[in-house]
Amino acid sequence: MLPQIDGLEVCRILRREYDTPIIMLTAKGEEVDRVVGLEIGADDYVTKPFSMRELLARLRSVLRRTRSAGMGEAASQEVLTSGDLVVDLASHTVTLAGEQIDMKPREFDLLALLVANKGRAFTRDQILERLWGRDYIGDTRTVDVHIRWIRQKIEEGPGSPIRIVTIRGVGYRFQG
Repeated sequence: MLPQIDGLEVCRILRREYDTPIIMLTAKGEEVDRVVGLEIGADDYVTKPFSMRELLARLRSVLRRTRSAGMGEAASQEVLTSGDLVVDLASHTVTLAGEQIDMKPREFDLLALLVANKGRAFTRDQILERLWGRDYIGDTRTVDVHIRWIRQKIEEGPGSPIRIVTIRGVGYRFQG
């Protein structure tokens, strides 16, 4: 609802070029609007009216998540390997069969969390708390969206994933 360009398009352009955190402030509060905003790359989505206190809390939360990967056990290792998938925490790179895979910061953090804890199932809420922080006030669907993006990049058949599997009624697990 910006004067000359749609906010969603601004988000797309920014996300293509930068890894800067993006919080959408909008009057569009329907579920479909929130989902689209998060799917195209927003880190958070705040609908009007909102209080300055809430906005500041959300800003601090996004900045906190951006500064810290929240890896847990992964922090002690610099390179995580599973078959032909290599997640290098020091250089913040992912390679698959020798080819570098471009990952957004949140995708990288989520993949690193799962690979570092191979075989362990995480609920969406656990993932949100570790990567988005306790103050995150949003839908757990954002985890599903990020998982989908990662699968498109690392799975041979994203529709039939073998590396990151869905555990019905629970969440996700990295199998390798």
